[in-house]
Amino acid sequence: MKNQIANDARMAKQEVNSFYNSMRAAGALKMANQLTQSLDQQASIMKNLNDQMVKPYQVIAKNALRSPIVPKSVLSSLAKTNSTLSGIPTKQLSQMIPYKFQTNPGFFKQIAEQQAAFAKKMSSWTKFAQKAQKELDQKYRTLIPVINLLSKNGWVITPFFEIDKLFMLRGKSTSYCIQFMTDYYSKEDHKQFFYEFDQLLKDFIDEDFDDGYLDQLQRMRKLVQSDFKNSDVLINTAVSILEFKYIEVMGFVSTGNTLRQKDINDYFKHHENDRRSIFDYLSFCSLLKTLSKFMGYENFNVGVENTHLTRHAIQHGRYDPSRYKDTDFIKVILLIIATRFCTDIYQLD
Repeated sequence: MKNQIANDARMAKQEVNSFYNSMRAAGALKMANQLTQSLDQQASIMKNLNDQMVKPYQVIAKNALRSPIVPKSVLSSLAKTNSTLSGIPTKQLSQMIPYKFQTNPGFFKQIAEQQAAFAKKMSSWTKFAQKAQKELDQKYRTLIPVINLLSKNGWVITPFFEIDKLFMLRGKSTSYCIQFMTDYYSKEDHKQFFYEFDQLLKDFIDEDFDDGYLDQLQRMRKLVQSDFKNSDVLINTAVSILEFKYIEVMGFVSTGNTLRQKDINDYFKHHENDRRSIFDYLSFCSLLKTLSKFMGYENFNVGVENTHLTRHAIQHGRYDPSRYKDTDFIKVILLIIATRFCTDIYQLD
């Protein structure tokens, strides 16, 4: 029996690994997140199965063995239990239960034994799911330093980024990581960037007043497709759309509120320890920390040739446009994408 349970667990693990590898190859953080949520739910699912299927039969069997003739109350319990599981009305099931069940308490004992064996398998799967969940969490938590390094340099991780590629950046220098991200979004005529941009366009609208911003994004898409150097004159508009989007997802559009760097930092601290999967945490951490960096205030006394690339410097005309790089436009658009798809920040207080 133990060997069978171990084999079942190994087969289940192989299936999960196969499933996960296919998702990883697709480069979908959003899909990978569904896996860890699934593992997180296994214990609850198995407990419900145990409560609904195993325990009721064990109680019925215990009552049935008390006398040579099974009481009608036990048969009634059997009908109710099976009605709950099958959806067949209790009255109909009561009529279908053979009379011989009343004179065969051993029948109920056999059911209880079968259910107990089933419970052991459920317990084995639950333990495997919990172990897999823990291993998954530990593995991906090692990416937090990489997320932090990229955020400090303006790179956010979107749901469409191949998250496992970040393992290649652990322990690497800042310049190496920046070059990696630059290559990732620039190679093959910005193929990955345009793919993610298109996902944003398909799913940008939340409310009716989003139409004008979407129209601007669509025009941007056409302009940079024809010549990526057009991005230099699009960054200011992109920053404006970014600000609209994170104000919208946090529910501030119809208020007098604006968002400052302090608000973002406080918001992150307030929700950092909320219960969430590791993939949700990485997404949440990357977005909030990158936004915080981008929302930083600049000392304009250093001159437009020395300010950092922030919302403050761009919107106030204190960043020399000749300093713009293609990656600056990419970073802003990626921030819009991450904000749009990071449902973990929607309408939080």
